[in-house]
Amino acid sequence: MIVAVVVHGTSYGLRRVGVTSWVAVPALTVVAGWLVMWLHYGTTFSWMLPTSVTWNLARLEFDLVREQFATTTAPVEYGAGWAVLATIGMAIAVLLADTFAFRAEARAETLVPGGVLFVFIGALGDDRQRIELTAILVAVGVIAVVALRAYHDAGRRPLLRPERGPLDLVVPTAIGTAVAIAIVAGVVGPRIPGAGAEPLLETRGRSGGVTEVLSPLVDIRSRLVNQSDNELFRVTADDESYWRLTTLPEFDGSTFRLPTRSLERIDGAFGSVRPETELLRQDIEIAALGGQLVPAAADPVEASGDGLRWNPDTATLVNVDGDLAAGDTFTVVSAAPRLQPSQLRATTSSTPPDPIHLELPDDFPASVRDLAAVLTDSSPTTYDAALALQTFFRSEFEYSVDVPAGHGASAIEVFLRQRIGYCEQFAATFAAMARSAGLPSRVAVGYTAGLPDDAGRFTVLGRNAHAWPEIWFDGVGWVPFEPTPGRGAPGTEQYTGVAPAQDETPAGSVAATDGSDEFRPEIAPPPSPPDRPTDALEFDDEMGALFPDPSAGQIGATAPADRTDLRPLLQWLLVLAIVALLTLPAIARRIVLRRREHTPSVERVASAWNLAVDSVAAVGVPTHPSMTAAQITAATAEALPVAARPMRSLADTVNEVTFAPPGAVDLDRIGPFGETIARNCSVWARQVDGIAADRLTMGGRIRRYVMFWR
Repeated sequence: MIVAVVVHGTSYGLRRVGVTSWVAVPALTVVAGWLVMWLHYGTTFSWMLPTSVTWNLARLEFDLVREQFATTTAPVEYGAGWAVLATIGMAIAVLLADTFAFRAEARAETLVPGGVLFVFIGALGDDRQRIELTAILVAVGVIAVVALRAYHDAGRRPLLRPERGPLDLVVPTAIGTAVAIAIVAGVVGPRIPGAGAEPLLETRGRSGGVTEVLSPLVDIRSRLVNQSDNELFRVTADDESYWRLTTLPEFDGSTFRLPTRSLERIDGAFGSVRPETELLRQDIEIAALGGQLVPAAADPVEASGDGLRWNPDTATLVNVDGDLAAGDTFTVVSAAPRLQPSQLRATTSSTPPDPIHLELPDDFPASVRDLAAVLTDSSPTTYDAALALQTFFRSEFEYSVDVPAGHGASAIEVFLRQRIGYCEQFAATFAAMARSAGLPSRVAVGYTAGLPDDAGRFTVLGRNAHAWPEIWFDGVGWVPFEPTPGRGAPGTEQYTGVAPAQDETPAGSVAATDGSDEFRPEIAPPPSPPDRPTDALEFDDEMGALFPDPSAGQIGATAPADRTDLRPLLQWLLVLAIVALLTLPAIARRIVLRRREHTPSVERVASAWNLAVDSVAAVGVPTHPSMTAAQITAATAEALPVAARPMRSLADTVNEVTFAPPGAVDLDRIGPFGETIARNCSVWARQVDGIAADRLTMGGRIRRYVMFWR
């Protein structure tokens, strides 16, 4: 509503003061762009203008939308990035519709921008009241076309102006319509969410025993939201656990995924039982899980079931006989680790099983690296660094699935700025920040324990879908941590300080809640950063929204050497833009005058008359369209006696051309002043224009310079 009112209102004001299309359309574009930025990033403005922080936040959210666009399923969550995109779409639709309707004098074509926007809303939104809204759109469109026809027809009257050709009206709207259709059909259509989405699982070359499994992390939100109450599988076990599907070690900057790895056949026992573990037997019965990944507690050491294969690098059980179906059963024995803080504090993380667990893309955001360093640099051990990250997320962030899916680099930056998300963002951000701090990490995907019954069976629903990070400890293996508020892994509370939890409001406490004397590690909050140096401004100024609370506002670090400060460039661009705006009217006026020299003589006379009439009208001379040329001349002589003679000479020529038979007046003949009659008319018009300009106030002179281009 705000966008429509402001853009239409500004356009109406520009039309009322006579601003030409060459100025009005760019001006409206600037106004619409400023309004979009102000609505979404107004708190980052300075002196009502966007700052480098504004552009940085916009870039982050646009990158987030770009990462999500090809795989997001409707309805798209109206949140970071998508909300800005929706506002931009509204602004473009309003701007084009207004231009088509009142600048190009179009009718039905005016509905095209709004119609295209409606198609996108229908594709990306839900189906609530879709029929009713479509009917309203059609009705309003018919009313708009009728109103525009009546408006434009009523405004047509014979003037001494050259008639506009049909192409002058048709070409702008035809081009706009063609471009809109081309964008929808050729560019945007193939990228509609879901159009090119890859399947969750893709099996190739079974005969070779190699299966490629795509990242299941992107599927979590749909299970949490769309399959919340669907029963996926049941587990009969002596104790509860997180049921892990797989782990994702490869991070390319946009997705944590499974690398291509070979699968090993399973024949009973296939793994070694580590010290400090407890064996947990699980009988798993599939309901509606789907896919090929078999859930199991960490870490499987024995399994039975037709078609099962094992990949030790990612701790993944895969059913190569096809997708899991209702009634499929598997038996798995896992060696569940039972670790103590003292044991982990005495362990390093210098020899991960694969360098992939430390890899980050070269363009990983420096601001995220800086934050990870601030949180972990004072930690004496790997364990303390992991606890510092866990505490940061559990104490400073909120859990919500009402945010867009995604865990790429841009999504991580947006997540850290907004401090709200669900397990996908918590786990991926923890793992990425851990890697930047030198901790080998990966993301585990699976389910929380589910609903228990008296028979020792756990029913796992869609809302139990979950992801969590794991950190490598030499001699111990992979150790899970829990950064997501409201979640807690069974069997890990001794070293995480987080009690088992699922689908609960975060307790925000690391103490034991069962009243026992069982030890809970006292997890200190993230270390307080040093006082911000006076020359350190890049991290907090450009990503200050990461720390909206006053105490954290002190966090800052000197800008990395490889970060380019764009503010001087933006300042020079602003200066150049101002100079261009100041010189544009003069340049445009010169172009118009040069083009006029090559127009037919009749049109040059008509243009000269229109220039003279508009000039005297600007200083208060009555020039109603019903007045004749003689009446306008008389009114000019009364108000501007000095302009009477050139105005009368010009009016005589106009009357002669208007009332003589076509072609009877030779405007190219040499007149009494040594120039052609058409040339004399231009001279007389400029004389009248100059005389009238001398009567203008300073404000009138500025307005005339900017808006009067003839």
